[in-house]
Amino acid sequence: MEYYELYEVLKSHFDSGKDLIELKELNITMESIPFESKVSDLLYGSENQHCSKHQQKLSINEKNYLLYGHPAVDIRDFEIECNKKFKYHILKRADTETAAGCIFFFHGLNEKKWDKYLPWAYELAQRTQKAIILFPIAFHMDRAEAIWSDRHHMMEVANFRKKKYPENMNYSYVNAAISSRLEAHPQRIFWSGLQTYSDITEVVKDIKSGKINSISREADLDLFGYSIGSFLSMMIKMADPHRYFTQSKVFCFCGGMTIDRMFPISKYIMDTQATVKMQSVFTELLSSDFKSDSRLKHYQTEALHPQESWFKKMLRYNYFQKEREERIQEIQSQIKAYVLEKDSVAPPIEALNTLQGGYRNINVDIEIHDFPFEYSHMVPFPLTHKHKKEVTEAFHQFVKSASDFYSN
Repeated sequence: MEYYELYEVLKSHFDSGKDLIELKELNITMESIPFESKVSDLLYGSENQHCSKHQQKLSINEKNYLLYGHPAVDIRDFEIECNKKFKYHILKRADTETAAGCIFFFHGLNEKKWDKYLPWAYELAQRTQKAIILFPIAFHMDRAEAIWSDRHHMMEVANFRKKKYPENMNYSYVNAAISSRLEAHPQRIFWSGLQTYSDITEVVKDIKSGKINSISREADLDLFGYSIGSFLSMMIKMADPHRYFTQSKVFCFCGGMTIDRMFPISKYIMDTQATVKMQSVFTELLSSDFKSDSRLKHYQTEALHPQESWFKKMLRYNYFQKEREERIQEIQSQIKAYVLEKDSVAPPIEALNTLQGGYRNINVDIEIHDFPFEYSHMVPFPLTHKHKKEVTEAFHQFVKSASDFYSN
């Protein structure tokens, strides 16, 4: 079966919306699990802002949030109900009743649908015999407001951004919501990441307590990240909450670098104005030790939050380089990256810089590939019939690299 055919079959069944789907001819089950986030009080708009670890009230500085006069993007994070209650998905082989291992699978920035990831997850499940947990990052996929994907409403926001910022580039209805929200408050990257990180620890607790029938209580836990999902995977691995991920392996696809060495300017990801604002705010926060954001400073103070403070060490390449590289060196055998030569969003050289270190003295395995067809960061495996054989071959090469890494 060619890649595009596998994609079509999986998508058609996944879109049915059933909570459990078994495809005997493909030896796969797709299960949807309802989930409620326990840490929504972290978010902007909550009346109950405090750090539960230190029983300390942390107030939000409302002036740090830019408002546009467009309710769809001005909505407070805490008020987005679909971000609190949603479903995540598990793909596993149908001939395996209870998987002995699982891989947490994280997608890219500004993603609304799992479609393109279904063949990746399917093939990983087949080759590794592990369960693949498709878990949505906060405010993405099913956790994103439906209006953020509404062409009519988002064209209004895109046109507003065009008028407000005449020099702006790469604006579109596709990236209008995320561009507006991250420009309004770039620190949302941290709060959504922290919420997701906390949600994942709850899923691990559910696995270990036997609440998820398709995964063994003693299952090995691994991590897969694509694009910004690699950043989250690395954060989880480096922080190692509750020592759940001490033995975990991390596979970074089209990622692995610090945030400032990713270039997300694209009609599909973020516009220029939002990207420049995000980078400048993070630079200002790091150089001033988070002076203008006391709540974020609390979570980035290593003495108070040793795990969560890894976030600041992955923000900019030239900050905390020594600490970051020492930690990556400790876990070097448990990390692998697979990057693409023509990827302009996540350039391979930056994966080398971050994961192998400035002096290339960290032994992280990084594979750099260049496919014999037109591809991009957003679409590494195009659904074209013209190069169907080459695309399918490249896809299998990629999945073999990942599954061999997880299985060894």
